[in-house]
Amino acid sequence: MSGRSTDLPDFGSPPVTEVAVGVQFNSLNAFLAPHLGGVWDLFRGEFDIVEEHVPLPPMFETFGQNPQLAPPVPFQILTSPGSPRIFFVNSDRSRLIQVQRDRFVHNWRKIGTDDTYPRFEGILATFRDGYERFARHLGEVGIGPIEPTQCEVTYINQIIIPPEMSSFELSDQMFGGLIAKSSIPGLGRPEDGRFLLRYVIRGIDDEPLGRLIVSSEPAWRADGSHIIQFVLTARGAPKTPRLDSVLEFLGRGRECIVHGFKALTSELMHEKWELKR
Repeated sequence: MSGRSTDLPDFGSPPVTEVAVGVQFNSLNAFLAPHLGGVWDLFRGEFDIVEEHVPLPPMFETFGQNPQLAPPVPFQILTSPGSPRIFFVNSDRSRLIQVQRDRFVHNWRKIGTDDTYPRFEGILATFRDGYERFARHLGEVGIGPIEPTQCEVTYINQIIIPPEMSSFELSDQMFGGLIAKSSIPGLGRPEDGRFLLRYVIRGIDDEPLGRLIVSSEPAWRADGSHIIQFVLTARGAPKTPRLDSVLEFLGRGRECIVHGFKALTSELMHEKWELKR
């Protein structure tokens, strides 16, 4: 696994609270609930907790005459039970594997206030190891092969809103000129705000590879904290169904996310988050 690029922005104390790295593939209709026991055996010992959740819908980035216009939904953790998406979770609940008929996803989550982000390279290594085991197992039991159709990286950042500030004041501080011109005569500045931005990720031949989707909105944590949730997702199709193409896109997506995070946020926040370069 290659190391971190030296020209990539680096923050000593980023506000990231969750990272998800995943792949969507051809729906394996022969993959039924009884097969999940065999999949769990692949990860039991490291991921001993099992949970059921609603399945994620298929998501595709399309281009050409009829590009996708609906706001995309990133890989995320849902709490409503369902089938057949299964979480295999480790003992401190900081890492998990998600499996369903057309998905394999690895998440890292910040659980304690003192938890430090383990860096993308480690998360990607865990994803790669789990994906290879999962794909090999499906082939051995006659369900595969997996044919990846989309790859996705999501970074979720949660920034606590100080009691003396409104959510819009913090957003204005975070994003600077991006939302500065928003006052209305007689009404003043907004109470709060949200945005969704989409960028095309292009290859060296200028052909579209996927999209970077950026969103920000006020939210509440389960502990009652009022926050700004700033989410960056890179999604697109690998060049080939091979694992090296999947990893190549995931790496490119991560680079777009980190550069986008720095470009859209203010120097004041860079200082707070300890920007090194």
